[in-house]
Amino acid sequence: MFGDRSGFKPSPDDFVIVIMGPTGSGKSNFINNLTGNTERRKAGHLKSDTQDVTPHPISYRGLRVVLVDTPGFDDTYRQDSDILRVIADWLTKKYPDGTTLKIAGIIYTHRITDNRVSGSVYKNLQMFGRLCGNVPLPRTSLVMTMWDQVRDPAVAKQRETQLTGDFWRVLVDGGAKPEKFYNTPECAQNVIDRFLKMGNDGEELLLQEELVEQQKRLNETEAGKVLFNRLQKLLGDQRKMLKELADEAKLQNNPSLAKSLQEEYGKIDAQLQKTFEEIKEMKIPLSRRILLWLFGRKSRAKAIELDFT
Repeated sequence: MFGDRSGFKPSPDDFVIVIMGPTGSGKSNFINNLTGNTERRKAGHLKSDTQDVTPHPISYRGLRVVLVDTPGFDDTYRQDSDILRVIADWLTKKYPDGTTLKIAGIIYTHRITDNRVSGSVYKNLQMFGRLCGNVPLPRTSLVMTMWDQVRDPAVAKQRETQLTGDFWRVLVDGGAKPEKFYNTPECAQNVIDRFLKMGNDGEELLLQEELVEQQKRLNETEAGKVLFNRLQKLLGDQRKMLKELADEAKLQNNPSLAKSLQEEYGKIDAQLQKTFEEIKEMKIPLSRRILLWLFGRKSRAKAIELDFT
């Protein structure tokens, strides 16, 4: 049995719906349309309003529906490894009878007003595919937010076609359903109603299966491994940037400019050290890799490959 800061305690009768997506894509606002919270924040707000996994139990059509708000993997104040850890901690909790939490639905949010798919969105989508896996896709809604703020419907339609036919194609082919959200309670209810019609049998996410059934460590999961690879690339980019700044500072005869470059060097060096510490935490020792190769069980679910590089 578990609780959290809000005092929430789960029940096997709950309809648990997990909401994921980049910071500012409208996760909290979608929930507010269902809870009736009038202090709504607009999607597009770049500062993260969700610092931890936050369950919002509501009474809906005679059932208890639990809307689970999660921080994006581009949080203002937290490292991605910390975000993965808090999500994993919540998902691996158990009901009072000792069984693993079942997920009745998954919502992934994306702003239809974005004129391009940014690196941050790529990262969140990639982590989403490795964290959830393919099995829960029929219980997944790809919610395009901010349709109420669209100025040119033709342009928005082009973006929708690009999302569903390109970036989300593997998700849609696996059973995920794209849906438009016009920032109204009715739109939010339509999304939830689809999950309720599917019943409360629920599914385990790939991350749950890996951590609970296969007893993997977090850095050994598909989500952990893709995060490790991203950190390695980030470390390489930061080292390259440091070298370029150092070389540029040596060539400057302007003391003021040289000082500015040196200050920027210090900032990037501090970021590099943080990245290096994250990599040490996420690295899988050789001995563990051998054990997993020899004795590890295959997951029922498969990671969704959403690699755009």
